[in-house]
Amino acid sequence: MRVQTAANYRSTSAFTFAETMVAILIGAVMLTALYSSFTFGYGAVKLSREDLRATQILLQRLETLRLTSFSAIQAGTSTDYYEPSSGTNGSRGAVYTIAITTNAPTSSDMPVQPVYYMNKMRKITVTATWTNANQVRTRSLQTYAAQNGIQSYVYTHK
Repeated sequence: MRVQTAANYRSTSAFTFAETMVAILIGAVMLTALYSSFTFGYGAVKLSREDLRATQILLQRLETLRLTSFSAIQAGTSTDYYEPSSGTNGSRGAVYTIAITTNAPTSSDMPVQPVYYMNKMRKITVTATWTNANQVRTRSLQTYAAQNGIQSYVYTHK
């Protein structure tokens, strides 16, 4: 049988209260950092998806305008939605406000001068605006349409 002395007793004792609290503090900091990294990662993925969806919407609108007859191109505003999980909770997801503006191009828009057919052109700007994390996000694309452009060869507007 072994007799415990004061020197032996110290070597076989458990962690002290201070050591335990330091270990808990380190664990809490590590879990907080892990949670923060996951939150940031999911937020970045959500923003990337919404940005890609905005670009898809803008391209879709520009392709439609490109094939529309010159006289039918009009400015306007519409709304589009995106929900990656198909709206299972009744939510429609991100709300995109799409604004289409048409203007006559200016001489500063044209890199090569003179352009004699500028009065038969329109500068079309399509802008998508949505809110992510209480910040307003914007994506915009521009194109030009000519009165005698591709629309008369590909698509007949009725």
